[in-house]
Amino acid sequence: MRRSSIGLFARFAFLAILGVAIAWSMAPNRASAKTADGKLLVYYSMSYVGNAWQTEAKNLITAMALLPEYVDRVELRVQAAGANAARQIQQMNAMIQAGADAILAFPISPTALNGVIKNACKKGVTVVVINGVTEPCAYVVKIDGVKLGAYRTKYVVDKMGGKGNIVAITGVPGVSYSEEHHQGVKEEIARNPDVNMLAELVGFWSHSTARLKMRELLATHGWDEIDGIVVQTGCYTVSQMQVEDGWWPDNPIIPCAGESANGNRLQMLPVSSGIEGALGKSGQSIGSGLWAVGYTFRVAMQVLDGEDVDHLIYYTGIEVTEDNVALCETGAAAEFAAGCNTIRPGTVPPDYAIDFWSPQVPEMGFKAALHGVPDDY
Repeated sequence: MRRSSIGLFARFAFLAILGVAIAWSMAPNRASAKTADGKLLVYYSMSYVGNAWQTEAKNLITAMALLPEYVDRVELRVQAAGANAARQIQQMNAMIQAGADAILAFPISPTALNGVIKNACKKGVTVVVINGVTEPCAYVVKIDGVKLGAYRTKYVVDKMGGKGNIVAITGVPGVSYSEEHHQGVKEEIARNPDVNMLAELVGFWSHSTARLKMRELLATHGWDEIDGIVVQTGCYTVSQMQVEDGWWPDNPIIPCAGESANGNRLQMLPVSSGIEGALGKSGQSIGSGLWAVGYTFRVAMQVLDGEDVDHLIYYTGIEVTEDNVALCETGAAAEFAAGCNTIRPGTVPPDYAIDFWSPQVPEMGFKAALHGVPDDY
């Protein structure tokens, strides 16, 4: 009887374990679910999610997955870790376990993700990141942050006549692009002995944070003490603040170089245009390459299709100033391809980045950035 009881118990235990194994294999979001319909499983790992840019980036990748050449081949899943490297690592490990074919990532740190990326590569997962990690097995699509920071600063210094006070607004501390960009700002200021860094404000790539930090600065310094502004995000906001405070129109808007926010570009239009928000200001708008986030999806698909792809892909942003700002009628991809670079007010929010189009992703218009669908969807 003792042997029979033990044997019966063992059989029940085996069946229980088998049941768990079957349930696990049938659970959603596992590798078996991915292979059931033959689609490739692609993840997008977001990090910081506190601004419109990151929302648009997610929308662009979503729109890319809906293009005719991909929609029947790919299942896209998106996860957000926030500004937490440990959480992003945890999520990416889960993506690997779920059977990911490719992981696209906006890394919160240039080094913290190296271990999980290396593990992904060993498991045959294609990893494509935007703006940089140091793990060589990853495919990196990035802008040269140091050069961009210096280039933006040179524009402002030239507008200042080579002397005066600059305010710099940074991004998210610790993120490679933010650190590199600010390095470029400081290097360019150092090359100009008559230019002084009046303040360095941490803006977290947020227009609302840029406004808050500028208000704190203005409690001790007036607009008349500021000769130029270089931002990662915030030109639209700090220009609008000058209107609110009555600095403009008695004084010109202080030259600002920064983001590709639509409101920033509308402010460059002449007042005589009659366009809402036009200030006739001097400014430079070069985005950090919103379109490149969507391009990471195309790079991943090229790798998965066996194409030869460079592991490091540098790109440059499109420069818009008061000299070449051009208004689009609808914001469709075809219009951007024809040369316009700014969308009519009311079509998108003023803080929305509009550098979503490039020859590398010619299908992406404002519908992709705003709604996550291609123009022809």
